[in-house]
Amino acid sequence: MPWSTTKMQHRKKSAMKNNRQQLNANVENIEKKLTGYWAADVWDPSDYPLPLDKPIKAKYTKCLDFCSINNASIRVELKFFLSERLKHKTYSLGSVFDGYLKALKHLCEFISLKYPHLLSITGVPKERFLIEYRTFLNERNIKTEHLGSALPWQPRYVKQTRDFNFYNQFFDFFNDYYDDREELEKDKWDVRKLGIDYNRSRSENRVSFTNIVPKFRIWFKKYCEIRLVVQRNYSFARVKSIMSPMSAFFQFINDTHPEWSDLRNLNRKDILAFQKYVSQLPSKKTSKNPIEEQKKNRIRVYTYEVQAFLSYIQLLEWDFAPLKPIHHLIFPEDFPKNSYKITTNTIKYIPDEVWEQILDNLPKLNPIYVPILLVLEASGFRISDTLLLKKNCLERSKDGWWLVGDIRKVQYKNHKVPITEDIAAIIKAQIAFVEKYSHDSNPDCYLFPNPVGKRKGLPITQGSFNENINMLAYKCNITDASGETYRIKNHAFRHRYGVTMINNGMNILHLQKLMAHASPEMTLVYAQIKDNTMRSEWEKAVNNGAVRLAPNGSVIDAYLEDQAKENGLELEWIRHNMDSIRLDHGFCIKSPKLPCDFLNQMLEPPCIRNNCRSFHVDKTFLDYYKDQIAKIESDIEIFQSVNRTRSIELIQPKLQRYKEIANSLEVGKGIQGLTKERREYTTNERNEVST
Repeated sequence: MPWSTTKMQHRKKSAMKNNRQQLNANVENIEKKLTGYWAADVWDPSDYPLPLDKPIKAKYTKCLDFCSINNASIRVELKFFLSERLKHKTYSLGSVFDGYLKALKHLCEFISLKYPHLLSITGVPKERFLIEYRTFLNERNIKTEHLGSALPWQPRYVKQTRDFNFYNQFFDFFNDYYDDREELEKDKWDVRKLGIDYNRSRSENRVSFTNIVPKFRIWFKKYCEIRLVVQRNYSFARVKSIMSPMSAFFQFINDTHPEWSDLRNLNRKDILAFQKYVSQLPSKKTSKNPIEEQKKNRIRVYTYEVQAFLSYIQLLEWDFAPLKPIHHLIFPEDFPKNSYKITTNTIKYIPDEVWEQILDNLPKLNPIYVPILLVLEASGFRISDTLLLKKNCLERSKDGWWLVGDIRKVQYKNHKVPITEDIAAIIKAQIAFVEKYSHDSNPDCYLFPNPVGKRKGLPITQGSFNENINMLAYKCNITDASGETYRIKNHAFRHRYGVTMINNGMNILHLQKLMAHASPEMTLVYAQIKDNTMRSEWEKAVNNGAVRLAPNGSVIDAYLEDQAKENGLELEWIRHNMDSIRLDHGFCIKSPKLPCDFLNQMLEPPCIRNNCRSFHVDKTFLDYYKDQIAKIESDIEIFQSVNRTRSIELIQPKLQRYKEIANSLEVGKGIQGLTKERREYTTNERNEVST
């Protein structure tokens, strides 16, 4: 046998010996950490040493017996694993003493049969273990897969059973626990260990580089480290989002140039070939966009991320970087044009009819989500910014109450929005609740902390809120205008806020500042929605009938189109000038070129008093007339009580006129003809309009 082969075998045996010694040392170290209840071979739930969020259920009466586990090392690891999960509330008492009991039993049986002398659960490669374990379970007719769905309205999918879930969590725990390298040296990073800011309202806290081709992985990890940890111009979510594009790019390079260990020889042809490769990747079946649109979007996103990576490492002058300048590799025309534009059709905001249904069913929503929902709708804050609010978020000034919080997306600190007394009262009640029940488990003083579980003291997650609000919509049959169950997106509450503010007359620039928009583009879309809303409401009112005043003062039905033509106006002009022609009591359908004959009469609406032919009222004004009628009738009662008969005589005709208008709007009889002298202009009037 050649000397070199003998030396290699010796090194291999030496490495295996060192590995066994290390595994033994690892197990010995964790065994020393097991004390008291956790060191016992039998765990009795009635003697459970940790405080419970709720009483132990009667069904958790069986003890957890570790004596049946023949392998001493695995027994120690299982005890330590389960104790850590219970201490950190990653597992509940029910998960250990009921849910995972069978899975634990199956796993121990398999290890006793296949690996009786296994030194650690990490001693066998995960992929090999899973293949053998699947065979073991199938031979015993134990299911390894089943159909599941997270929510009732989502399609069912194939998922692994608890047997595989338990093993995966068991293996991953110790694979990470025994790894004493710095976090950035690992192939999976835990953002909580990186010492950087991250969005705690999201449940994801790990990013994996395992899908990156190994020979390129070190360079890409270095790139992510600089952008995420050193310069901090990438967020944790941003790093997660670039994994798929960059994984595809490195895999393509490895397939087409297996001999490459860097990108120095990358050329223009490679980029074009990569784009073709990307276009052939499978599309998402759940996407509502057409297949071709999905392809274009994927090419655009993947090319952009590759360009960002290549240009950055060229700036840093890495030896790994392409020799050709980035502008010789990727051209502007390589990015397919984005046909997606922010329009009134793509902005999904919660309309009033849906919001009213949500309020009607609010008592059926889990109480911990109710204040989140109300603050979200009333403030215009993004869901992440709402969930990250602190207990000191309320501020009182002479103008009223303000909500104060940070806006992560645009890095605005202490952004303020005005809120009503009612919302301020809700926030004060939430603060009182948190101080009473979570003061000892809310170190960061969040306004909406998790009350129990593994995230106790951390903000409630976006996903949890969305799941619960959509479950409410599903169970209570909250529907849209078409009768379909309304699927609620968290961001739709922010859009609702913007639309509501615009509809209530807020200036666009003020709204842009209020909502912390970096540019006016998004704010302008709300203005477009307002125009569409006004038009649809106006057309609805027109279809339901409208009225005007005849020359003799009687109330008659009318078409706005006829009235517009009579006054020399185009209907489309009226559509685009709804605000300028709207009065408190109706519309003034008068040509701007003609003077108002009754402008100086102020005792009561001169349009009504003088039976103006340009006066037009539709059902959107019905509430105004009902309010006026109620006020006048109240005044009459007061006048009667003090015997002011003359005042009653003066106000009675106005009451009668308003009642006629209101009744006609409610009845909507149809269209009445106009007299010739009222339908046509005089010669002088016609000349004024035509000039």
